[in-house]
Order: sequence, then structure tokens, then C-alpha cells
Amino acid sequence: MYVIKKQWLLGIGIFLVLVLALIVTVPRPEESLTSTKPDTVVDNSLTTAKNLGEFRLMREKNRSYLIESLKELGVNRQAAEERILKILDFKEKESFLEETLKARYDTDVVAYLQDTQAVVVVKKEEDDKIRMEIRDFVAQNLNYPAGKVLVIFK
Repeated sequence: MYVIKKQWLLGIGIFLVLVLALIVTVPRPEESLTSTKPDTVVDNSLTTAKNLGEFRLMREKNRSYLIESLKELGVNRQAAEERILKILDFKEKESFLEETLKARYDTDVVAYLQDTQAVVVVKKEEDDKIRMEIRDFVAQNLNYPAGKVLVIFK
């Protein structure tokens, strides 16, 4: 009788995730090697979102475009894998930021992190004091320059 240890299960799980990541990043012959999809979100598209649900949808669409672009590259697999890991890190930090700000301001919050900027959408009346607090919080905890943190009130 075989006994499966927790370490084995964890190892197998990590192995399966890595295999899945490799399968996803392997280029298919019918895919092109270049991409014209955007690498960053355009600020005016953020302000057109009518509610936080629409903003979340826009964030996920943009992430999907980025991941698809990385799949299409195929030429530099290591760079694509590093970028995918960075996107996953952004998603984890966004969750932390959203939960922390929801608890602090008792309102719905959506965060979208990128290499060059951080966008935080708050469902609250516009308030300069809250804008500065959020900007400082993001700058201190997520290492973004305060000038690169955009706070939008909806």
C-alpha cells in the first residue's frame, strides 16, 4: 500500500502548474509572431467605465490581451514566462490593495496595477483627502511613485 505525503502532492501540483504554463506559452504554427495588442491601458478608457463592474471587466480584458500577446511571441519564451509571472504578481497585489482599501473606507474598490502606473477606482464621492491617503498607501506599500498612482472616484 502506498502512502502519499503532502510534500509529494505539493510537488506534483507545482509540476502540473509549470507544465500547464509551458503548454500555454508554446507557440502554435498558425499564430503570428508579432502582436499589435496594447501593453498598457489607456487612461481615457479607464474614465469611460460607468461602474466598478465595467472597470473590472476592462481590467480582465486587458490582462487577457497581454497573456495572448505573450503566447503569440514564442520567440523569447523565458521573457514571456517572466511577464506572465509578473502579471500574476500584479493580480495578487491588486487583491491585497482592494481588500485593504475596502476595509479602510467601507466601500467598493477596484485596483489595476501595471509596470508604469497604478490605477485605483473608488466608489465614493470625490475627496482630495482620501485621494492623497490612497496615493500615499499605494506608493509606500507597492513601491509606485506617488505621481504614477491614479485615483478615480465613481
